[in-house]
Amino acid sequence: MEWYINDLSLDGQFKDPRAFKKALEPLLQFRAQEPLLKDRLYCSMLLHERPITAKANLHQSVIATKDKTFIRLVLEWVSRSGTFWEENRQPNIDDYFEYKTHDVTDQGLGEAARRKLTGFDACTFSFKESSLSFDKSPLSVQHGLSELPIGYLSIENYWETSQLTERINSSFICLCWSDVEREIIRRFKGLIFTWHVMEALASTPFSKYVTERIFELLRVLDQLALESDEKGEISEKGKELYNNHFIGEKAWFTDESLHNKNNFKQKMTFPDPSDPNQKIFCPWHGKIKTPQIRIHFQWPRPKGQRPIKVLYIGPKITKS
Repeated sequence: MEWYINDLSLDGQFKDPRAFKKALEPLLQFRAQEPLLKDRLYCSMLLHERPITAKANLHQSVIATKDKTFIRLVLEWVSRSGTFWEENRQPNIDDYFEYKTHDVTDQGLGEAARRKLTGFDACTFSFKESSLSFDKSPLSVQHGLSELPIGYLSIENYWETSQLTERINSSFICLCWSDVEREIIRRFKGLIFTWHVMEALASTPFSKYVTERIFELLRVLDQLALESDEKGEISEKGKELYNNHFIGEKAWFTDESLHNKNNFKQKMTFPDPSDPNQKIFCPWHGKIKTPQIRIHFQWPRPKGQRPIKVLYIGPKITKS
């Protein structure tokens, strides 16, 4: 699966740079945390020239936000590192593509069409509220000149990061707990997993629902780690994430009761993945209710530690 930024979906529709920043940040964050997307989300070398507001292009609008972190991340992506599809452009003899009379031959939508012609699973990501209304899928791209079309290609299109999450998750078919374990280790770079972290699930029947919940819970922990600096200090977004999922009656993550800490301390103490000679007491856990599965992790983190260590994924330990 490959994704291409649809340049045409940026046509000056944002009222100001802040509105564009709000629209781009979810994609920027998801790209940072999802290795597959970071490697396979392509943009054009000319994307930074696309109009964002009535008076400013992408580069100018990003600078105008005055957010140093945002500026650095965006410009590193679209102006320097890419990945740029032009570096490996798909050759095509009849190289002309249109979308609703707009020439997209040298844009992401055109490259997605070229890749589609050769059998690649190529899709686009579009920004909403453009004059051409890209909040729909598929997009029909015409191959060939307006007056003499060769054919039409249906390009799968996304406009929400949640759609990308669902698509990426569905592209990995996990048939057993070992598949799940391999995938979480590959995907969540902000987490450190102990050896055979899911070993306790071996006697539990495989469940697609539990698999989905494991990914959801670990994604929050991964984001929390990524929203921390090298000293482990949490950003404002990280604090918001913490408030949403660690606090309240319906919190996804909670500490054990004092009673359970005393009665099950040994069972909730695990080898440190960074030093097998050391052990970590981990009463904090993420909860899956049916069946009762728990994800135990080190919290709070030791001072100066950015990653979050996940020590156990398995049946509830504190059952009476």
